[in-house]
Amino acid sequence: MRHRHRPRPRPGLRCPLRPLLSLLLLALGILWALRPPAPAEPAPEADVRAQVAAALPADLSPLRREVVLSACGLVGRVGYFWGGKSVCPGWDPRWGVPAVVVSPGSGTTGTIRPFGLDCSGLVTWAAVSAVGLESAVSIIGNGVRAQFDQCAEVDWADARPGDLAFFPDLSHVGIVAGRGGDGAVWVVHCSMSRGGVVFTADAAEAGFTLAGRPAFYGVYGDEAARSLSFTVCSRVFPSAFTGLSG
Repeated sequence: MRHRHRPRPRPGLRCPLRPLLSLLLLALGILWALRPPAPAEPAPEADVRAQVAAALPADLSPLRREVVLSACGLVGRVGYFWGGKSVCPGWDPRWGVPAVVVSPGSGTTGTIRPFGLDCSGLVTWAAVSAVGLESAVSIIGNGVRAQFDQCAEVDWADARPGDLAFFPDLSHVGIVAGRGGDGAVWVVHCSMSRGGVVFTADAAEAGFTLAGRPAFYGVYGDEAARSLSFTVCSRVFPSAFTGLSG
């Protein structure tokens, strides 16, 4: 019986792809080392509150402090919802629950989205939560233009934590949260483009140009401020606020 002999591979053709694979792996290693750094993750809500609280002036009134820190407590936790309002002192259990957008004037009108706040809704909620009274909405104002009308305009350089910051066309509002080491105004606001309540370290760069001092602080005074631990509110959403946006 004859044995078949398998042909032996030629020495020069044993592993023709090995040099190419080595070059490919080397190139991938170089590209990995030169990759751009990953974008920084947004600061967790607790970090924002701690950063802002540490920078608040020692002589800031308790009511202003409560408004600012209440708003900071929603950073990264509550999304943007066109026409979203809440007069629930503390955490509103409707946040995050799918709801129909009923306010007109938005591309999201008529769609179902997780319920949240809009920009003026954050201001209203922070004021109501700071004093624990739903009636505060009539003093702070409901809607950007109403909130602007309830403010005394102040120079940008004189804006204090708790004051309001506005876009020049009154299309957006936020709450002044302090100043950075470079003097830039900090603002907490509910941003449509960024998807919810956010902290911005340079309000002017984001488009805020006007500052207003709400009459709210003169009406309620420091004695109205109280400590709040985000208690759950089960109140029905007032129909009077349905359909208001901004």
